[in-house]
Amino acid sequence: MIAHYRRIALWTFGIALALSSATHSAQAQWILQAGLMDQQIHRGMDLMYNMEFGAADSVFDSVIAEHPKHPAGYFYRASVMFWRVVTNPDNTTFDSAYRVWIGRAIACADSLLEKNPKDIAGLFYKGAAIGMRARIYEYRVGPNDAMDIINLILGDAKKGVDYLNQLEDIIPDNSDVLFGRGVYNYYVEAEKEENPALAPVIAAMFPTGSKQVGLQMLEMSAAHAMYTSVEAKFELMHIYYALEHNYQRAYQLALELASRYPNNVLFLHYLGFAAYTENHVDEYDSVYRVMLERSREHRLAYTIRQAREAMFFIGAAQMRKYNGNMDTALYYLYNSDLLSRIINKDGPQDWWVTDAELYMGEAYDVKGDRKDAVLMYQRVLNLPDHNQDHADATRYLTSPYKR
Repeated sequence: MIAHYRRIALWTFGIALALSSATHSAQAQWILQAGLMDQQIHRGMDLMYNMEFGAADSVFDSVIAEHPKHPAGYFYRASVMFWRVVTNPDNTTFDSAYRVWIGRAIACADSLLEKNPKDIAGLFYKGAAIGMRARIYEYRVGPNDAMDIINLILGDAKKGVDYLNQLEDIIPDNSDVLFGRGVYNYYVEAEKEENPALAPVIAAMFPTGSKQVGLQMLEMSAAHAMYTSVEAKFELMHIYYALEHNYQRAYQLALELASRYPNNVLFLHYLGFAAYTENHVDEYDSVYRVMLERSREHRLAYTIRQAREAMFFIGAAQMRKYNGNMDTALYYLYNSDLLSRIINKDGPQDWWVTDAELYMGEAYDVKGDRKDAVLMYQRVLNLPDHNQDHADATRYLTSPYKR
């Protein structure tokens, strides 16, 4: 159900290694990033996570102006560009700028390493920039170049691991380093399980990991890291929801992130999904009303997709509430269905359509409108089968749905 943001685990494996070597850099080099520079980076990161992108750009521009030969400012400028993309994947406006900022970060890191091959800032940000430069391509990959992009991500991930190994020798047992190690341990094994065809390639490039050890490391990073705490929580939230199906822990993390960064559409999205899965009806109803209002206001990254999602779950909340209004549920589900068909255009209809029409049939049954209920169940049987909707529709054609 979280397909729009989940993506493949391979992408996360490739890029999260990059973030580990980048964001823990400030902790490891207290002297290099002490005082105002360190404060600026923290402030800029908080603005970035809260989707105050213009303000974050200004902060990191100040870092660049004050430290033009240091790679940190350029790297974080690229990070802001990426968060613009990850919160609104349909927007390609920032792709070129993203690559430019990554290139500048690499160039600055190279200059430092030419003078001193063991320069901490150079090692940190060179590994970070290499590891994250392929991130953007995952959102633009087409059916004919998927393997090329996978090879690119894996190749950069391998280079990122090499830098991570060097950094771990310098700052062992560091909570921010544990983020990178945790991501590595978890995804090396998870990716082999999820993509058996890639397993030989991954095994040849990366030593064996451990998902359980990876989760423990990520939890430690989430609790104690100075610079990767948010990234660790975000990664854990994704893993627990989409891969481990530990919905209670995913909900806890989503609630924490959305409370700290209330403007972040991605954190709000996970909170809504996790609250729905945990059956916190009033909470996800409230979350999605906020999302719908922001979509109507055309807030940054709150697009037709967020409006569709909000409409669906507000309708679902009415279905689950003891005193839910079926006419209200039908209104929201119908509009979610309509928006989904606009999004899908002439392509195949996704689960949003199938589930919405199944729920509409159920709502009609609750209302006692058997004729329209039967019509909706028959429509479901003519749609792609998602989430065993065909089995449910067939059952309700025989025996009306009852709450």
